Amino acid sequence: MTEDQSAKSPLLSFLIIGGILIVAGLLILWIYSSEPVAQREAATKKTAMLVDVEKINRGTFTPKISGLGTVEAAEDIILSPRIDGRVIEISENFIPGAFVKEGDVLLKLDPSDYQNMVKQMESALQQAQSELDIELGRRVVAKKEYELVDESLIDENKALVMREPQLNAARAAVLSAEAALEQTKLELERTSITAPFDAQIVTRNVNLGSQVNTGMELARLIGIKEYWVIATLPVNRLE
Repeated sequence: MTEDQSAKSPLLSFLIIGGILIVAGLLILWIYSSEPVAQREAATKKTAMLVDVEKINRGTFTPKISGLGTVEAAEDIILSPRIDGRVIEISENFIPGAFVKEGDVLLKLDPSDYQNMVKQMESALQQAQSELDIELGRRVVAKKEYELVDESLIDENKALVMREPQLNAARAAVLSAEAALEQTKLELERTSITAPFDAQIVTRNVNLGSQVNTGMELARLIGIKEYWVIATLPVNRLE
């Protein structure tokens, strides 16, 4: 190897190394400049909804809603007497669990006191009617006396002479006696206690010889013709 070749060898190596570094730098620069830039996207992505298409028909429809509930009788009462008295008779069907028809006699109270009261009211009515008849007779006499004595009295004095106040009082007494008699007859009818509707006996609280008072709880009856369903429904289905 000559001296010229020895001097060129380091220079050539330096040029080669420098060229390699320049090429490598350009490659690195090109790689970084050509990388895709990451873009932020929304958390939810809009997509078309999938639907089913059906043909609808106009009409009246009853929705079906599931729920829990209880069945209750539409008629549920506490049977009570409207008068006082002692139980003297009880129907054989007047027991818990039995079924009765509307109008069936369930029990009877002692009617003796009310029968006596009816007789007393009938007597009072007859007496009031007799007083009215007597007063009508007195009015006839007063009218004849008025025609004989003087016909020029003012209306107020004429009413007194014709005994109109006494006649009105007698008529009022008759009406009062008639009302008292009707009331007593009603109380006599109420000694028989009947079923107000077709029912089932749930409980019974009296027996033969029991003394009952007005409003006392005799029994509980429930109707057997109509029932209600008391249901609990979800709030979101109430509409």
